[in-house]
Amino acid sequence: MKSGFTLLEVLIALLAAALISIMSFDFLANTIFLKERIDNSISNDSKHSKAIHLMRLDMIQAVPFKLKDQNYNNLNNVFIGSNEERILTFVSLSSSDISITNSKLRRIIYRVKDRNLVRTTTLANNENVVLSEEILLSNIDKFQIYFGDSLDDMTDIYPGISVAENSSFPQFVVLNYEINERVYSQIMGFFR
Repeated sequence: MKSGFTLLEVLIALLAAALISIMSFDFLANTIFLKERIDNSISNDSKHSKAIHLMRLDMIQAVPFKLKDQNYNNLNNVFIGSNEERILTFVSLSSSDISITNSKLRRIIYRVKDRNLVRTTTLANNENVVLSEEILLSNIDKFQIYFGDSLDDMTDIYPGISVAENSSFPQFVVLNYEINERVYSQIMGFFR
């Protein structure tokens, strides 16, 4: 008797090895695809959390400083909010600025422009001097913002048309928007 494998046995072994490698490749490809999706999701959630945290921090550090327009005329308001491109404008204390020559007060301007949430900081009394501009969130759809002193009575403009002078902040700011078909609703406030 001869020892060894027949041609049929070798072919069956090769077929089994090929099937196992095909299944392994499918498994590995799915694992790599899933890892990329998870990494993207974590990155997007991290950017979103950072943006919302920065907005909350700005609101916590807000000061009742009366705003001036670009021509240095007094606006007699400390906070302006609307559903237009420029959604929030107020003055905040900058804790990260180590400049000795300039005040630590900064005008904070939030805009929704070209589907991006943009944060701009300028000098408190001179909006024409831009200190920084950063895109916080991208791919924003269906953005809406509301203001009010009660969650039951919100408006999309603050201060309202009937208010000529306002030296206060709204108690609540509500943001509703979508990013990549995920719906978000944020409730923030100045809590003065």
